[in-house]
Order: sequence, then C-alpha cells, then structure tokens
Amino acid sequence: MLIEYYPSGGFIHSLDIRTKSIGFVVITIISFCFSSPLINLVLLFLTWAILIGMDTPFARIKSVIKPLIPIFAIMLLITGFTYPSADFHISQNKKILFTLLPGGLLPFTLGGALFGLTLVLRIVVMVLASTIITFSTPIEDILQLLKKMKFPHQLAFVIATGIRFIPTMQKKSEMIQEAQKARGADIGGGGIIKSIKSYIPVLIPMIVDSLRMSDNLAVAMLNRGFGAMSSATNLYEIKMKMRDYVICAVEIFLLIVALWASSKNVGVL
Repeated sequence: MLIEYYPSGGFIHSLDIRTKSIGFVVITIISFCFSSPLINLVLLFLTWAILIGMDTPFARIKSVIKPLIPIFAIMLLITGFTYPSADFHISQNKKILFTLLPGGLLPFTLGGALFGLTLVLRIVVMVLASTIITFSTPIEDILQLLKKMKFPHQLAFVIATGIRFIPTMQKKSEMIQEAQKARGADIGGGGIIKSIKSYIPVLIPMIVDSLRMSDNLAVAMLNRGFGAMSSATNLYEIKMKMRDYVICAVEIFLLIVALWASSKNVGVL
C-alpha cells in the first residue's frame, strides 16, 4: 500500500529520486542486519519523523498500517512459540514466559517475542520508507530512474503506471466497500471463509472498474502516440545536486557502519 504523491516545497521533496532510493535501500538493509528490536525501533522513529516533517496526513499512514495489524499479531505468536532457544546469544532471552500446553510443551520465549517484534518493525520501517518516496516523488521521476537503470521504455512505463495507480485503486476499494456497507453488506465479518466470501461484492466491481480504467488509459496512450518512437524525451531531466551527493555519502557511510557492527554481533538476541 502506498500514499499518493503530494507536491510540496519541502526538503525531502526537493531531493533527487536516486538519493531517496539509496536511502530506502540502506534503511532496508540496516533493518535486516540486526535481530534486536531496539535498532529497528530507532529506524522506525527516524522514518516516522521524516514523514511528520513532510506533513504526511496521519489518516493515510494509519490506512496503510491498519490492515497489517492481524498479520503482525500472527507473526508475534508464531515466532514466540517456534523460534529455537539455541539461537539466542543472550541467556535472558531464553526465558519462557508461558507454555501453551501442560508439561512445558510449546513454550513462548522472551527472545522469540523480541524477534517477532523485530520482524514487525522491519515491515513497518519498509512500508514507511517506501511511503516517503511515493509521497515526495512524482511518477515522472520514477519513470526516469527506471530508464536510467536501462529498463526498456515500455516496461518502465508499465511499472511506473502500476505504482501510480495503487493509491487510486485503494481509494476506489474504500469507496466500493462503503457503498456495499450502505447496502447492508457485511464486509469482513464472520469467520475466515465467510470473511473471504464477503469481499466478493467488492472484488467484482474492482475488476470491472480496473478493466474500464485500463481501456481508457490505452485509448489515451494511443491518442498521444505512445509507442510511435523507440525512445521518449522528458520535459525535464532529473539531476543530482551537491546536497544529494552529501546525503548519499552519509547513507553509504551509515550502511558500512551497520555492516561492521553486525559483523561484531551488535544487536543480537
């Protein structure tokens, strides 16, 4: 789930797409370097502070995170019960908080819960980091980045357009759900099977509407001569400034420090 681009004169908006992409990659790698949730919690606060500084609407962030909460709960339970105690480097993390079955069977360990929290924080960090890019970067810049990475123009256009329409389809899904609820449909209620079936009145209009949108987009592209030339020109070229180079250097330095710290068993459970 992504938040749609919002034009602004903020600092993050003014950065080059390559700077923000490298930052996303660096944050993602760092989040996977450490098993302790403390470091990932720092990354969470960092990405959250950037989003708040960009005046990102809290309601949109909530709409991105809220559907993932049941998955987070399942991950915490699974890792708490299944993560092997032999993999813990700190003896305190082998502490059993409770057992699911009598006789000490299926123990829920402290380290397993902490590792599950680490997995949850990794996902949230990646979601927020990707939100920073989509909220602060126009789709034209993403298209240029793909072309500079030697993607074929047609493939780059398909990928960029797909990214662009994810927030649009999210809004349409919310509108359809509200309309169906107003007609008395119980969306997401009941057990697992019933909950899946309840989304059929949402899925069918979504498919029909997406086919209509793709058909209109294809007609618009043909009217504008898409595919008539093997390459396409841009209204303006993305260009790295001095601050972009400085920030990229800082990002790479932080990545090197994180990899070195990881090699020294910093942030293990």
